[in-house]
Amino acid sequence: MRKLVSAATSLVMAATMVSAVAPVVAGAADAKKGLSILTYKDATLPDGVTASGSTVTVSADAIKAGDVKVPLAVYLNEETPDTKSIAVKVTVNSKNTDVKNIKFEKYTPGADPYFSEAKTFKMKDGTEVSTDTVVSFAGTYHKKAGYMAAGKYTVAVDEKQIEAGTENAYLGLSWNNNGTKYKEWFGEKSDDYPVLVFDVVLPKGTAEGEYTIDYCNYMTNDSPSVPSCLVETIDWYDTFEHKNLDLNNLTIKVGDVITPPDSSTTTTTQATTTTSTTKAPDGSTTTTTTSNGGGSNPDVTGDFIVDFDNPDDENGYWHANAGEDVDVDMHVTTKTSGLTVAGFSFDITVAGGITLADVVKSSPALLNAALVRDLKSGNINGTCEGNGDGITVKDGDLAYYTFNVPEGTPDGLYEINLTKANLLKADKTNHNVGVKKGYIQVGDAVTPPQSSTTTTQSTTTTQSTTTTSTTKGGDSSTTTTAQSTTTNGGNSSTTTTTTTTNQQGTGEVHYGDTNCDGQVKINDVVVLNRYLNDAKSISVSDQGKRNADCYNPKDGAELTAEDSKAIIQSIVHLVELPVNK
Repeated sequence: MRKLVSAATSLVMAATMVSAVAPVVAGAADAKKGLSILTYKDATLPDGVTASGSTVTVSADAIKAGDVKVPLAVYLNEETPDTKSIAVKVTVNSKNTDVKNIKFEKYTPGADPYFSEAKTFKMKDGTEVSTDTVVSFAGTYHKKAGYMAAGKYTVAVDEKQIEAGTENAYLGLSWNNNGTKYKEWFGEKSDDYPVLVFDVVLPKGTAEGEYTIDYCNYMTNDSPSVPSCLVETIDWYDTFEHKNLDLNNLTIKVGDVITPPDSSTTTTTQATTTTSTTKAPDGSTTTTTTSNGGGSNPDVTGDFIVDFDNPDDENGYWHANAGEDVDVDMHVTTKTSGLTVAGFSFDITVAGGITLADVVKSSPALLNAALVRDLKSGNINGTCEGNGDGITVKDGDLAYYTFNVPEGTPDGLYEINLTKANLLKADKTNHNVGVKKGYIQVGDAVTPPQSSTTTTQSTTTTQSTTTTSTTKGGDSSTTTTAQSTTTNGGNSSTTTTTTTTNQQGTGEVHYGDTNCDGQVKINDVVVLNRYLNDAKSISVSDQGKRNADCYNPKDGAELTAEDSKAIIQSIVHLVELPVNK
């Protein structure tokens, strides 16, 4: 507890040194500035770790062998060296697995030793500098004192930071020029050297999946009000924050699992419901319930319900072809009367590479409150004028989005979802918001069958035979053969479909079907990965092991990540099972 309070206090104190001024872009030497999280250019990546742009990959072997420490850095992107102060707050998140054991380690430029021995760096004028510390984007060199980072740094790490709204690993930086105007960068460009360097420590056995190093978006204190991520210029009238500051995060992929493309042809509309509980800035909990069903999405609850249903389509879908734009309305319904909203923030995503092209600048449901839009990140946010407590939300259209469907996008259903849906009270805590996912149908999407059975229309004759056989050990296999004769304009065709479902045991091998439900789907990958990670955490039958052993199969005797990879590749039609190498 002492550590948390100490770190939080130091950052709040440092934040007061960052002035709170109205963000104005006009007149700025740079129309935009940016912060990017990347691997530290001057560090060596550990074995089993590779990087490409803003994506880092940690191999399954590396994470099984021990802790993996990934060296990261925050780089400032600017055209003019006129920055007075910088504030950066980051955390780690994941959509598919726990992140509680992941930690940050900090290094203050010019102060904390980083390299095991002195390393040589080159200044803009060609002077070579030798130091074992991190070299910052702005700094000086003295032939006796050596390298000195410019300005004043305050850096803190915590296991969580409630003020920032995260219970995961947290890092905060506040930097100001300490009254000294710098006229040039230490290197040729602003991002030759970083603003900050830190390590992400992934403990041995960290679950396979994707992790993102995200920026925290909140006000660090009330008066003066200071954004958590900010770049402020020397001239004082130019402040860059979330609305006009490019914030580029980083993704860490752990393990050899290949994420299937979002444009897969699976178009199941059976509703499922997920409920997540998050911490509001004051420490209270906020529950967001999300349903993925099409049409009415019946299972979502909350003080407010946000949905993307298209009232002019029987399934509630929005329609476009590849290469076209599509307009999508986001609606809100008030489920609890008498509630007021003082602010809002929404982050939207669409699967399959569909991008956000535009958002109308005001919200009818929020009394035409102005929207601050970031098309790159998908965020819209703003405040609601009122009597101090905000305004009463009007049921109806919350926002009008325009999405671009790129050329070459395959036909199919593409999910629209809000990764963040905050309607804020006057005290800055969140109302409970239920989110109903929507869908954009590209072209003539065809819903695939939910099992191996073929259903035909205009059928005149249908015969069905079901055979159940018992194999050794008392295990059973059920085979269903369906024959249908279809008549169309005097022409007839006969379709025969055979479905075999293996029950637990040692029946006929159905490669990829880890859970023995007769189908090969992503669920089989999830089961197998859990088993590989911790065999005690989930039960897989002998038959399931035989089915899952689909890469150089040995009748279930040897299950590895290669089997998981092969199943995923088969789902997206890259390979046929079994795979023999």
